[in-house]
Amino acid sequence: MRIISWQTKGSKGETYDCSVKVIDEKKLIYFLDCTCWNFVNRRIEKSGQFSDIKYYSHACKHLKKVVDALIKQGYTLKKPKPMTGTDKCTTELRKKIIERSDGICEMPNCEHKGIEVHRKVPRTNQGKYNEDNCILLCKEHHQLVTYQPWHNSPGAKK
Repeated sequence: MRIISWQTKGSKGETYDCSVKVIDEKKLIYFLDCTCWNFVNRRIEKSGQFSDIKYYSHACKHLKKVVDALIKQGYTLKKPKPMTGTDKCTTELRKKIIERSDGICEMPNCEHKGIEVHRKVPRTNQGKYNEDNCILLCKEHHQLVTYQPWHNSPGAKK
């Protein structure tokens, strides 16, 4: 990773610190940062909800020249990818998750038999069933992480 940093002057003479992080091997603009008000308050966008929020940014006028030059050189600006997978847990996925954990609950220090597949990012936040988003839990741990009495979780198992 390479960091390009510089200072620039604003229209009223104020100084802004700017930086761009790039991964040269992948031709990827990984991170943008500027201390100007416009960048901090308007250029940061959210994708997702609650625990699945990912932030990405657009270049402000202080970063734009450098970002445009990098794009002309073949770099791309990183954006979050949508989660892939299915809305229902397939038999094949369930088998893969059980094999991965040897049939044991994946919570730390738990030796109980894992019987329930849990999505780390829930369906309400566009979470899908896939190997990266799912873990195998015993009944007690699944109930512990799923049921939140202060939210009156509709899908909570009692």
